[in-house]
Amino acid sequence: MKSPDAATSIRLSLTALALAVLAGCSGGQGGGATSSAAPAGPVVVTVNGEAVPQKLLDAFAIARGLDLSNPQQRERALKQLTDFVLLEQLAKKEGYANDADFAALVELGRLQAASSATMRQLQKSIAVDDAAIRTEYDQQVAKGAGMAYDFSQMIYADQAAAQKAAAAIAAKPFDATLDGYRKDARSARNFNRARSTQMAPPLATALAALKPGETTKTPVQLPQGWAVLHLTAASEAPQPAFEQVKEGIRRTLTKRAGDERIAQLREGAKIVLADPPPPADPAATKPAGARPMPMRPAQPAAQGAATPPAPPPGAKD
Repeated sequence: MKSPDAATSIRLSLTALALAVLAGCSGGQGGGATSSAAPAGPVVVTVNGEAVPQKLLDAFAIARGLDLSNPQQRERALKQLTDFVLLEQLAKKEGYANDADFAALVELGRLQAASSATMRQLQKSIAVDDAAIRTEYDQQVAKGAGMAYDFSQMIYADQAAAQKAAAAIAAKPFDATLDGYRKDARSARNFNRARSTQMAPPLATALAALKPGETTKTPVQLPQGWAVLHLTAASEAPQPAFEQVKEGIRRTLTKRAGDERIAQLREGAKIVLADPPPPADPAATKPAGARPMPMRPAQPAAQGAATPPAPPPGAKD
């Protein structure tokens, strides 16, 4: 049974996340502790006298990948959204917004939602013609399709922990030792048909040096940390036809243009860091690997996609 403090913490976190989504979807200003600036339009449901517009349900469904024409998914969306409204009402009643940590979490959610919506609008305005897509495709073809790898990867926060895991795994069959060491990893994941041309060079080089069934004896340093790799299979990656990857390349070029726009904004912005910086919360200074992630199931590349749906850590854009 959870302690009262733990239960309160969980309740605050859930409420803050709900408020963050509502504030982000509604375009609230300032601390984002309420959804007073909800979008106008027809009302889809009323919760304790508070009207929830259809536009907010639409935004929720898009964000969650739900189909409102499907009765079951519509019911699910309505239930989750009304739960969010109920939690927001609870937060107002209990005065949670007066807590600095709570207000910061809500504001972070508002910023994330606003930036995501802004990027969506920006990408809508970016036109990528077929000539640019064909040029990008031809450049990819000229580089070659590279290799396709099936492999497992565990990322550790420091080299010593990764080396310990690599040594233990090398002494026994990989699957027999995986469970014992992945719990200490920052992340652990399987990849299917991951293309070498879409990987960071250190990752592609390390995999190229392995034979199927082998594990790296020395951890590989990636931007995310120190990696222990185990190769399952390797083969030449087929070169997809233009029509198969056309829309994927369009998305890639659109994203690239959006990233360039962000870089321009940063370059032209006046950003002044506090000197000296204020002290950080102790919870924000924990090692990045303090919260290990469970091993995710293998994710095969989508047929015809320009890129695998889940590129390996360190993959190139």
